[in-house]
Formats: sequence, C-alpha cells, structure tokens
Amino acid sequence: MAKLQGKSQRGNKILKNQNNQRNHKTKKTQTKKNSFSIILTIAIIGLMGYFVISLISLQIEIRDRQQQVDAANQIKQEKELENKELERFLAEGDESSYIERVARDVLGYVLPGERVYYDISSGD
Repeated sequence: MAKLQGKSQRGNKILKNQNNQRNHKTKKTQTKKNSFSIILTIAIIGLMGYFVISLISLQIEIRDRQQQVDAANQIKQEKELENKELERFLAEGDESSYIERVARDVLGYVLPGERVYYDISSGD
C-alpha cells in the first residue's frame, strides 16, 4: 500500500505540475489578450481623436469659405446696382448730367466762374 500511496502522490504532483503549467499558459494568453485589447483600445481612441480634429478643422474651413462667398456676393450685388445705374443713364441719354455729376463729386471740378463753399464747421 505504501507503494501505491507513493505512486498516487507522485501522480498528484505530476497532475498539479501539469495544471500549473496550463494555468501559466492560460495566464500568458490572457495577458497577451489583455495587452492586445489595451493596444486596440488606444488605437481606436487615437483614430477617433484624429477624426474629431479633422471634422473640427473642416468645419472651420467651411465657415471661412462661406464668409468669402458672402463677401463676394455682396460685392457682386454692389456692382450690379452700379451697372444698373450706368445702364439707366445710358438709356435716358442724359450723359451730360452724369458726366457733370461725376466731375463735381468725384473729381472736384467746378464750372468757370462758379464758387464752391465748403462748410467746415459741421462734424459731418
């Protein structure tokens, strides 16, 4: 019986050894899985951060471009009004009054013998 107990104790030790080895292998695979999971999580967070930053930068660029478009549209409207006014003057055939107005207002010309008085007292 002593031999049998010795063999069974050795068998138990061998089984425990094998279980320990399996547990050690399982712990290694779990550690590998955990480290892979952590790396994957960090990669996903980094990718999401990149997308958020890209989205914000694109929104800023869109806003800037929209402001440029609005400014161009405003200039376009001003030029269209100016063109309509010029077309009206040409259609009426009253070019001389237009030329006189431009000469007086823009160029500062006066008619011969005409005196121009400037009001310097007002702040306007």
